[in-house]
Amino acid sequence: MWKGVKRNVERQNNNENQYGRNRRKDKRKKLFFYRAACAMLGLLIVCVIFGAVYFLRESKDPVLPSKENTKTGKDYSFLADGQSEDESPISEPAISNRANAIDLNIIAANAIVMNKDTDALLYQKNGTDRIAPASTAKMITALTVLEYCSPEEEMRVGAEIEMIHSDSSTAWLMKGDTLTVRQLLIALMLPSGNDAAYTLAVNTGKVIAGDNSLSNQQAIQIFMDKVNEKARAIGVTDSNFVVPDGYDAEGQYTTAYDLAIIAKACLEDPIISEIVASNTSYEKWPNGREVTYNNSNELLDPNSPYYRPEVIGLKTGTSSLGGACVVSAAVIDGETYICVVMGSTKESRFQDSVAILDKIKAQCGQGIAPGIKARSFPEGK
Repeated sequence: MWKGVKRNVERQNNNENQYGRNRRKDKRKKLFFYRAACAMLGLLIVCVIFGAVYFLRESKDPVLPSKENTKTGKDYSFLADGQSEDESPISEPAISNRANAIDLNIIAANAIVMNKDTDALLYQKNGTDRIAPASTAKMITALTVLEYCSPEEEMRVGAEIEMIHSDSSTAWLMKGDTLTVRQLLIALMLPSGNDAAYTLAVNTGKVIAGDNSLSNQQAIQIFMDKVNEKARAIGVTDSNFVVPDGYDAEGQYTTAYDLAIIAKACLEDPIISEIVASNTSYEKWPNGREVTYNNSNELLDPNSPYYRPEVIGLKTGTSSLGGACVVSAAVIDGETYICVVMGSTKESRFQDSVAILDKIKAQCGQGIAPGIKARSFPEGK
C-alpha cells in the first residue's frame, strides 16, 4: 500500500513540476512577443517622426546640390557670402515674357539679345543665371579705369604682371614698359591681355587712393571696390567682380543680362567703343616699343568665316567655369543690337552670334525686330 501511495505522490509531484515548467515556458513566450511588439511599435513611431520632420524640412527649405540646380542649371558656386540666389531683382519668367521676339536654337548655355537704342530684349536663354564672366569682365575694368584716368596719362608696367595665372592670355608686356592708358586699354581689349588688366588695376588703384606706396594687392583691392561701385552705378544689380582680368575666382559672378548693360555703357564711351571696333591696332609706346595687336573677336576679322561687317565690337572670353563666350554689338538698319553669348565653345560662340545677327537682319527686313519697345525691361534693370 505504501508503495502505491508513494507512486501517486511522485506522479503528482511530476505533474506539478511539468505544469510549472509549462507555465514558465508560456510566460517566457509571452514576454518575448511583448518585447518584440514594443520594439516594432517603437521603430514605427521613430519612422513616422523622422518622415514628418523630413517632409517639413523639404517643404520649407529644399536641399540644393552643391553646385548645380538640376532644374534651372544655375551654378551656386558664384554666390557671394551671405547672398541667396533669390536676390536677383528680376525673375526668369519675367525676362522670358519679354524676350521672345526672335526664335532661335543656340548651343550657348546663356544668352541675351538687346536693342541698345530701346533697351528691348529680343531673345534670352538663362539670361539671369549667375555665371563666370571670364574676360568679358574686362569691359567693366576698362570703364572703371576711364572714370579716374585720362586716356593719354602714362603708366609704367611693374611687378604686378607677375600676378597673372600661367595660362592667361597676355599682351606681352614687360616690366619697365611705359604706355598710355589708351594703349593699355588696347592691350586689354584686343588680345585680352591679363597683364594689361593688372597694370591698369594697380596704377588706377594708386590714383584712386592718392598713394603710390600702396602694395599691389592693396591697390587692386581699392580698384575692385570701385569696379563694383561703377557696375552698380550703370544699372548692374546681380554681379560681383573680384579680379580685374575676369579669371575664375571665388565669389565672382555676373549674368548675361548684366553683361549687356555693361556692353551698352562701353559702346557709349568714345574711347572704348573705338578700341573694341578695331580688328587690328598698331601702336608705338612712349618707351619706343612698337606693337601690333589683333582682335580675338572673329566677328570683326574679314578673313574669318564668322565675319560680319555690321559688327562693332566688343569682347571675347574663355575660362574653365565660364566656357567660351563673346559679347558683340552690331548696327542693323540704323539700330544697335547687343548680343551676349556665354558658356559655349571656341567656335560655337561665333556660330551662335552669327545665327542671332542673321535672324535679326531677316526680321528687320520684315519690319519686325525694331518695333518691340513694349517688351523692354522695367526701369532700374
